[in-house]
Amino acid sequence: MPDPAKVLDSLAKSLQAVVRPGPGGALVHAAIEPLPGQIDVAEILRGAVDLTFITKDVRFADFKPESSLDPAQLGVQVVDRQPLAGVAMPPGTVSNGLLGQLTGMIPMLSQTKVPVQLEVVWSVQDKDGNQLADDQWDISKGVPFDDAGTPRIKGTEVAIAFKPAVEELSTTNPVPEPVRRQLVAKVKLKVLDHEAEHTLPPVPVLIPALLIPKVLAAFRHAEFQPKAGDDDGFVFLMVPGHSPLRSLDQLKSTLATLQETVTTVKSFGEFASFLLGLDNLVSGVTASTYFAFAAEDGVAELNDITVIQNDLLTNDIELEDEISSMIFIGPPGKVVHWFCDSPFDPEDGDLTVKVGPQFFTLVRSFRSATPASDPANMVSVLTPPDSPSDTFDDWMSSVRFE
Repeated sequence: MPDPAKVLDSLAKSLQAVVRPGPGGALVHAAIEPLPGQIDVAEILRGAVDLTFITKDVRFADFKPESSLDPAQLGVQVVDRQPLAGVAMPPGTVSNGLLGQLTGMIPMLSQTKVPVQLEVVWSVQDKDGNQLADDQWDISKGVPFDDAGTPRIKGTEVAIAFKPAVEELSTTNPVPEPVRRQLVAKVKLKVLDHEAEHTLPPVPVLIPALLIPKVLAAFRHAEFQPKAGDDDGFVFLMVPGHSPLRSLDQLKSTLATLQETVTTVKSFGEFASFLLGLDNLVSGVTASTYFAFAAEDGVAELNDITVIQNDLLTNDIELEDEISSMIFIGPPGKVVHWFCDSPFDPEDGDLTVKVGPQFFTLVRSFRSATPASDPANMVSVLTPPDSPSDTFDDWMSSVRFE
């Protein structure tokens, strides 16, 4: 019968940690395979023996059992030694010399199948095998615990989100190399009072950068609304010339993929906020009936872009003097510059809007001389608006990225 301790040790060394990345690669699922089942275990049990004898015409020199009947491990006990009634004792026979009853314990071999208990503790490390700072990863499946000041995870299956680096989606910038992390699993197998521990080899995890396109979405109405009264709304979408996006359909597909990826890392505060900004952008674009798209670093004459084509008796709607709200996404620090005269002329007013630390900025309404932003303080008024309403609402004539 195989030694259970050796079987457990062999099982522990046969296990492996398997990692499967989720959408975008920042969320990974890790598991131990194959999961152990049952093993054969042999046990030495203590079996009770209770034997009753009746002997006849047997002579004993004394009433003690023979040494061959009394090995130490059997625990023989004489519980009665009464002669047979009515029988004359032969000469030289001890009157109480009959063996009446024998009890004891005997070793017995038992074989059974017993399930193997598996415990797994995971460590999250950088590429050099050092503990990764806990603000760089988060658990969505598994049991976190503190191991003498070091965060660990318990579970045969765990899901870990890694904070990705953020870069602009661009045709001019090389795609950055993925950041290498690694997971190390320590397994412990138990069967009855036997156990075996083994630390599995590190499993590399490659975390690609999150590529965010720089996108300006400018809306005809405040709050990104598709309609105000009887007036249809529109959205003007602009990406820089180095963007790989060249159509509205490409942009919509990219935004949908970006939403899916950001959802996997929303346990990090900045990405949870970004997801809200993305939702506003996608909802605003989806709700709009009319669109204009430009892959340019700037548009010097917004009046050159017609968004709503009307009949011969009704004026067409161009972009100039029609912008009331906007959404801007991209890596932090990106800037878009609005001018109230063209081409790129600040005489009648101009302002800049910067992408915030959550990778987006909303301006829900330009109906102010100092428009508010979300996150706050992302709008800088360089020249106050010289408009009939003394606001920037419906007063934009050109725009460019900076």
